Amino acid sequence: MKSFHSNSVIALAIVFLISTQVTYAGTRYKDLVFPSVTVTSSIQFGSNLNVDGSNAPLLLDLYQPTNDTLKLRPLVICIHGGSLIAGSRGDMGAFCTDFAKRGYVSATIEYRLGIESPKNVRTIEEALLLGVQDTKAAVRFFRSKAAQYGIDTSQIYIEGSSAGSMVAVHYAYWDQNELPTDINQAKWGDIEGTSGNPGFSSAIKGIINYCGAIMNPAWINADEVPVANFHGLLDTIVPPDSGVSTDFTVKMYGGVAISRAATQLGIYNQGAFFPLMGHGGNEDSLRVFSSNFLYSLMVLSSASPQDFTLMELSAKTLKLFRYDSYMFLTSALDRSGNRIILPRSMIQYSCTPRIGSIASSGIFSPSDHPDSGYVYVKFNNRTDSCFVKTYDFKYFLIRPKVAVTDLATTLKLSIDTYDAALVKHDLAITKFKLISTSPSVGTIDSTGAFTGKKNGTTSIVASCNGYSDTSVVRVESASGLVSLDPLESLSGWRVEGTNLDSLSVTLATDQKSAGTASFRIDYKLTYDPLIPSYMVYLYKDMLVYGVPDSIYLDVKSDGRRHRLYYSFSDANSGTFRALAKKYLNNSVAFDVVNTPMTGLTLMAGIYDMSYPLTLKRIEIQLAGDIVQGQSTSGTIYVDNLRLKYPGTVSDVEKTPLSPTLFKLEQNYPNPFNPSTTIQYEVPSHTHVVLTIYNILGQSVAELVNAEKDAGHYETRFDASGFASGVYLYRLQAGSFVQTRKLVVLK
Repeated sequence: MKSFHSNSVIALAIVFLISTQVTYAGTRYKDLVFPSVTVTSSIQFGSNLNVDGSNAPLLLDLYQPTNDTLKLRPLVICIHGGSLIAGSRGDMGAFCTDFAKRGYVSATIEYRLGIESPKNVRTIEEALLLGVQDTKAAVRFFRSKAAQYGIDTSQIYIEGSSAGSMVAVHYAYWDQNELPTDINQAKWGDIEGTSGNPGFSSAIKGIINYCGAIMNPAWINADEVPVANFHGLLDTIVPPDSGVSTDFTVKMYGGVAISRAATQLGIYNQGAFFPLMGHGGNEDSLRVFSSNFLYSLMVLSSASPQDFTLMELSAKTLKLFRYDSYMFLTSALDRSGNRIILPRSMIQYSCTPRIGSIASSGIFSPSDHPDSGYVYVKFNNRTDSCFVKTYDFKYFLIRPKVAVTDLATTLKLSIDTYDAALVKHDLAITKFKLISTSPSVGTIDSTGAFTGKKNGTTSIVASCNGYSDTSVVRVESASGLVSLDPLESLSGWRVEGTNLDSLSVTLATDQKSAGTASFRIDYKLTYDPLIPSYMVYLYKDMLVYGVPDSIYLDVKSDGRRHRLYYSFSDANSGTFRALAKKYLNNSVAFDVVNTPMTGLTLMAGIYDMSYPLTLKRIEIQLAGDIVQGQSTSGTIYVDNLRLKYPGTVSDVEKTPLSPTLFKLEQNYPNPFNPSTTIQYEVPSHTHVVLTIYNILGQSVAELVNAEKDAGHYETRFDASGFASGVYLYRLQAGSFVQTRKLVVLK
């Protein structure tokens, strides 16, 4: 097993062999040379045990170029996406048609879907294992039917999309001895599986990864099959490098990480990574990219260096930040005049020694001081070069500039580095020297992690190359419950309401949970389905001491299902929102309402939350009678605003609200620009789809498509790329469907 190192290519090359020109004359396997395709549907290639215990027949659709006279053709098997729980083989029909028009035989296959509950690393790995087993059965099936379908069994490739790409990647790089020990092989079988067609090889020649990932990059070994990676750098569903997937909620390693590992291990690979692309997209470019990659593999499998002409490097001049790396590619024309990226075994790299070093893989690493010189490549006794100039940063800023932490929380500081053109660079914080001026108050390690030792203030000084910057950190530690405002006086408070007929806030001495008085909120509203929400706002800036884990408020209401929120600002001037864990619906007595202050929702700002926080306002979303024109009036009492810090609390524990009905809330704020929050409730485990539609009923964004347990959820919709106007958002959870309107106002 090869170990995986993460300290290599920062600036990965993007392959620019992509074109969308369509022709019906050109080079077979590279261009669209067949005008039509013959499709044979619903061929059974195997069967096996499903996650639910039933037996699943496995079907495929076969695509062949019409009137093709070639006896043996390469095969491309396409695997659909769908989070390992949804999707169908028809989803890859357009891809198969494209491959067949280029002269391949192609097939889109079914595989067993479903992830056993609870979803975790083990159950996701088991779901991937089922997909790998079924795909291996398909490969073996085609080997057994090679003569019937005219397949060159030495040229079998796999392309996947999203979860299908995860199956393809694990097919290529997962070996039997690498299966995690907690996978239930007694139930599911080994990596070859029992889905059908034993006795034939399941070997393949290469894979194409479209927005997929691998669970463990250590499973990629030297001398394994080539890979092409096509990924958007804004993908959060499947991270392009490494990170926690918002869909699978476990850490994954996407196309960038796979390309990096393949390069380090000497595996032939090509990559196309798009800075403005999220999960999926650019499918026309993907088809051209895929055909170029497969064509390259087939040419290189039978070519010698003498078969190529017009060699050139991927760059002629390069300006490079000296802490970055750059991967050079070398291409040449084959005998048909098509440009091919050459494998490292055919070429030799070198460079001017003073500017840095270049590995045989083509990865150039600058020296520790700015300079200029040349990178050279030699091929077929010819040389090409690139002029390289490296440069340093101009200044850096440690952030946050002022921070608060406690004795139990590790505070992470970061550093933003800028060059002379004010371009920001992601320079690892380990490049800087970090010291705490008062180590008795707290210490900081090389990764920027600060640990508090006692209450007090210290400065963190970062230095590098003669530059320095300072952050001030206060350690503030408390335990148990601490009063923030007893709500005994209206002094300093400002009251506002939205969409209300009337609103008043007064002191009430006859209703209180502590002290001598509470705030009495009297309201009146008239229901209109076009009004998004009815809100009460209580404004007062209150600095939050230390790092509390909850904020408590005592509430007695009129029994309606009102909702409670808090709005905070942080040290970076970001705005964050917290949601109480239950409704304000107790009309009998004051109820202690707990609102967690961990995992706050970012409403405005560009940085993660940094303490100290300032409470800006209390927000109450009023619940009226949902009848057109119906007036609702009522009274709510609030008292004893306090913070809970880590430690024993004897008076109350948080009481979560368990939904009893499906519900889709009106988005907040509305109208909005550019983002809004949508909340919904699910009373039982179900599959949830939350979609945005334009006024014509066309789907324009899918915010959620996942299994959800019972609970309250909220998701943000960013309409930065949308025009002003009215849109619809629709929640489908099982048989429950509800639609509401939202308004983008720019």
